Amino acid sequence: MRVSVLSKRGLPLMPTKPSRARRWLKEGKARVVYNDLGIFQIQLTKYAKEETQPIVVGVDPGKLVRIVG
Repeated sequence: MRVSVLSKRGLPLMPTKPSRARRWLKEGKARVVYNDLGIFQIQLTKYAKEETQPIVVGVDPGKLVRIVG
């Protein structure tokens, strides 16, 4: 399970583990926010790097093969 994280400016960052999110909330480094769909997120209260990893989508061609015979 992962928790969505927003930067101080509201930009999406990489998700984090629930234990780290709880620690940030307890230390005052983040606050709870809900998006328009009511999904739980945390927003950082201090500035952090807004770098994210590129998203890569892979397709497994072996799953698409059918053996007829």
